[in-house]
Amino acid sequence: MPLPAANAPAAQVIAFGTAYQNVILFDAWLQAIGALLSVVFVLALVQMAGTADRLAGRLTLLAGGVVLALAEGTFEIGAAMAAANGHIQTGLVCFDLTYTFIHVFLLAPSLFLMLGFALRGTCLLPAAFSAVALVLGGAFEILGLVSLFSTAALLLVIVVLMAQNVWSIAAALVLALRPAKPVVA
Repeated sequence: MPLPAANAPAAQVIAFGTAYQNVILFDAWLQAIGALLSVVFVLALVQMAGTADRLAGRLTLLAGGVVLALAEGTFEIGAAMAAANGHIQTGLVCFDLTYTFIHVFLLAPSLFLMLGFALRGTCLLPAAFSAVALVLGGAFEILGLVSLFSTAALLLVIVVLMAQNVWSIAAALVLALRPAKPVVA
């Protein structure tokens, strides 16, 4: 499902929104649920690491709240529903905001940067996980600034996002496969 270009004419945007309304709505739902599950996983890591009461742990909670509060799904749903209801101008505004949202998302506090600080010095995961989270979070922030001036930087953001997904899967596997600690009563 190729997205219309950011400068696509109104008729093309409306035709796209109308043709793919159900797919767009499902995509928005997946994004919202995926963001929620990602934040829950990260906050569980912070809790398990015992750093929830430290500044880094609290900043991770804040960054998680920001991730959930951002409204990309709102713009997608708004564009699709406005197109279906014949509200051309509203559809165009929402469509334009979906292209703008990526910049706001990249400038928000990086969840991975905060998580890297929260995991640093703990024994929950090998030390490399904290270091890689810090690098990924830092790259996300730097690319956020650079992408304001260069659309090519947005392609690198996709690479960082994929690396963050690989990091999350690896962290989950390490936690799931490590020997269980004996429970002391």
